[in-house]
Amino acid sequence: MKILLVITDYGSFNNFLAELAVNLSHENEVHVICSESNIIKIVDKFDYTKYDLTFHKIDIPRSTSIIKLIKSASKINQIIKRINPKLVYAHFTTGIFPTVFFKKRDIIYWGAFHGLGMNASSGVRKMMFSIVELFCFWRLDKIFLINNKDFSLVKSLSKRKAIKYTSCGVGCDIEKFDSSKFGELDKVAIKKELKIDDRFVITYTGRFVEFKGFDLVYKSFIKLNNEFPNKYILLLIGGKDSIHPTGLTEQEEVNLSENKDIVQVGYTSEVEKYLAISNVFLFPSKKEGLPVCIVEALAMGLPVITLDERGNSDIVKNDFNGYLVKSISKSEDITKIFEKIKYLSQHSNVAQLFSENSLRNRSLYSRDFFITEHIKLFNEFKDNEF
Repeated sequence: MKILLVITDYGSFNNFLAELAVNLSHENEVHVICSESNIIKIVDKFDYTKYDLTFHKIDIPRSTSIIKLIKSASKINQIIKRINPKLVYAHFTTGIFPTVFFKKRDIIYWGAFHGLGMNASSGVRKMMFSIVELFCFWRLDKIFLINNKDFSLVKSLSKRKAIKYTSCGVGCDIEKFDSSKFGELDKVAIKKELKIDDRFVITYTGRFVEFKGFDLVYKSFIKLNNEFPNKYILLLIGGKDSIHPTGLTEQEEVNLSENKDIVQVGYTSEVEKYLAISNVFLFPSKKEGLPVCIVEALAMGLPVITLDERGNSDIVKNDFNGYLVKSISKSEDITKIFEKIKYLSQHSNVAQLFSENSLRNRSLYSRDFFITEHIKLFNEFKDNEF
């Protein structure tokens, strides 16, 4: 069977859908449409040339610009006409909209929303996302959601089509994200490599963008660093995004690059090794579907501090495996984050309890659940087709 996967960029495909695509390619002809851009810059997980997998690279804008999305829709439609797949499975709002714009009647279209824009925005942006996503709901044959809030909304609008992943989002590789693989000597070596002494390590993973709470990370750390010099280290894994602001002022950007207590690792395929030396994972994002970085941190047994927002609250339980901070204002959020980190650093027994609680549910974080669930869905579709 011919299957077409559509996702905004190659980096996201490699990070989120690689294992699924490779598994599907064992018994199917799999095509992938994505842009050349590599937002999540990690090495390829597989040698994709060894599988029945064909890439079609086109420009898919990561914005709600209708004109740009319609241009990409035309290109996607041309590819669909040429390869004539039985099933098209698109991911993210900006990947789904251009895919279904010129929907062909004899092809089944599925869409997975990794966080609805209409459920995490306000004002004009909320209006724009609502128009685009409601159009997508109408055109899709199945609508996949990965968190409870989004599922509840879509179920109320289109009960027959709405499906929630039973997996923990797309999950993670729990064999890779396994803290037991790192002994004390390993951790000492990693800290030596980074020139980090024996201080409390706060880690953030992801793009340095305001809607992911990067400015809150920086400012809460500066507050900690000013009050308790030489006690904390901030470890940043990821990098800037050319189309989204960091939320920092020009002077704060300079301080970020010059602060010796902030270690910038960049994008890496070895996130687990840096999580292994961390004491707490800080990810105060307001706009998530179900964040893979939090899943990875929990799989490593790290206490997580995040905002009490959809997706985050699906996997972080307050006072169980971390803290959910109710967002009120940036200044109050920074103060609350500051207090939570300070408390965990001063009460190692609580941090240890959170860690143990995270590891109790460790098997639930596996990406295998996501793959198994989807293989079953594709097989059921194939059986019904034939």
